Amino acid sequence: MRIKKFDTCWGYKLKKKASIICFLGLLVLVVFISGCTSSTNSSSNQSQNVTVQLNSNSAWNGTITYSGTDHNVSGTGNSTYNLGTAPGAVTIYLKNDNNTGNLTVQLIQGTNVIQNQSTSETQEVISISHNF
Repeated sequence: MRIKKFDTCWGYKLKKKASIICFLGLLVLVVFISGCTSSTNSSSNQSQNVTVQLNSNSAWNGTITYSGTDHNVSGTGNSTYNLGTAPGAVTIYLKNDNNTGNLTVQLIQGTNVIQNQSTSETQEVISISHNF
């Protein structure tokens, strides 16, 4: 069996080593183009503010942990906490204090509700965790 001395690439006759280089060049070009044209929505999500929205008609207290820091919170009624655009691991631990009243906690990124929990039970805890 006889081995050809020349192959072609884009119509040009090439030696065997040049043929391999041409093939690798085409492969790199295809990988580069496919990487440049892929689209994901994660970068746009990362630039949106993350907030915790508390809706209540009674007293509540607890901890909101984000950016590696615990933040003790308490209050009566509605409240909003801005966690920034890259809060990392977020953990919300809130307790409904009064005998009457509802407590609703929403973890929101931009306009999207990531998690939502509510309770009307006294001393019941709401626990939410999410990694951004």
